[in-house]
Amino acid sequence: MERNSRLVPLGRLLVGAGVSLILLRGIELFARMPGLPAFWYSNQAIWILVAIGLAALGWNILWGRRMFVEETWQPAIPGRRFQSATIYTSAGCHLCEDAAALIAEHHRWLPIPDYVDIKSDPTLSEKYGTCVPVVIFDGKVRFRGRVDPVLLRRLIEGTPPLPVH
Repeated sequence: MERNSRLVPLGRLLVGAGVSLILLRGIELFARMPGLPAFWYSNQAIWILVAIGLAALGWNILWGRRMFVEETWQPAIPGRRFQSATIYTSAGCHLCEDAAALIAEHHRWLPIPDYVDIKSDPTLSEKYGTCVPVVIFDGKVRFRGRVDPVLLRRLIEGTPPLPVH
């Protein structure tokens, strides 16, 4: 899913720093390296813990759970958009799974989608081929392939809510 792209350089830096400290400690085990400060030699266990912690935090930012993703987004005007939603999918499609999860995250503003496997109908299979998922709201194709979370939010924000009956 979406990662905060501003944190990617930080994640890379943290992983790199952690791995560098671990490698430096490994090299230092075999030969004393001149030029390292005295506190390096007196606190070696702490340096290993710091290195592992930096690498783990960087790893989590880059590839871990969605720890740093904005969870509080909501449109300026509340309410459900669109009458219907259909998602054309294909079995084993990771983009389809990502689209379903993203649509589910925005369930407060979107209708419950109907999922249609394109392999169940030769016409659909020919029409969409490998270009799945295809997300349709109220009969209009809105996404083909990857569903971008920013564009989905813009679509929700730019569509007026349905009147409440």
